[in-house]
Amino acid sequence: MLDAPWNGVTFTPPTALDIATIEDAIVSQLRSQISSIEIAHYPDRPETWRMTHRVGTALVMYKGAQYGELLDTAAIIQQRKLEFEISIMMRDLGWAVGGDASGPSPGAFAIIEAIRTALTGYQIPGCRKIYPVNEKFVKRDKQGGVWTYASTFALSTVAVEASQPDNFPLFIKGIALEDAGESTITVGASAYTFNSSLQVQLPQGNVFAVGVTGPGGVALIQGTDFAVDRADGIVTALPGGAISAGETVQIAYAYGEVAIATAGQAEPTN
Repeated sequence: MLDAPWNGVTFTPPTALDIATIEDAIVSQLRSQISSIEIAHYPDRPETWRMTHRVGTALVMYKGAQYGELLDTAAIIQQRKLEFEISIMMRDLGWAVGGDASGPSPGAFAIIEAIRTALTGYQIPGCRKIYPVNEKFVKRDKQGGVWTYASTFALSTVAVEASQPDNFPLFIKGIALEDAGESTITVGASAYTFNSSLQVQLPQGNVFAVGVTGPGGVALIQGTDFAVDRADGIVTALPGGAISAGETVQIAYAYGEVAIATAGQAEPTN
């Protein structure tokens, strides 16, 4: 049983896929739920370590991982199942012949259940929920009178190959053209003269409904006499058409708004 009700906990590690970070999260979760025994990482030198807590100790150790099949992507991506073993060392079993099943103090049985409850369903960001795999009796130290059990828990995450960010050029300028005529502005016919390159640059871009009238009020035909670059607002006389360099015509058109975003600007301009 738990020493206190568990209302949930949010853990935000620097990297949820790191073994040490996951183990730290497991230790922190157990410490937050169980205060009657010592909770610690498995010692670096177990041969010199001694249990000093009067009730017991639970040691958390990374046991290993299994990797799934490669996912069908360009990068190396696999499911990674990690297992952690909790070594539970208790001075009391929690059951004595002729005695109370709960024992005089928290025993191994009660702590095993408390650990299972604290970790089952606990989720570390970047991982799936933790679940129990097995529990087993390990040994009893006759000299010290310590009962040792091992509980194994597992969780799944994803292993992804290391990659470098793409070296895309920094954003400098972006132009967005209004579409579907939602902000249509109509400009009446005005005189424009084609330059030596047989082009007229209109004052606005994002133009449509362009009409060109030649000398004598003759309506010229788009695709035969002229072409229109709608994005940049350029009218070009076509070879073989009715327009020549230096000729003045009447051009009427409509245009939509153009939003221009430049690096460092607080907001786009029209």
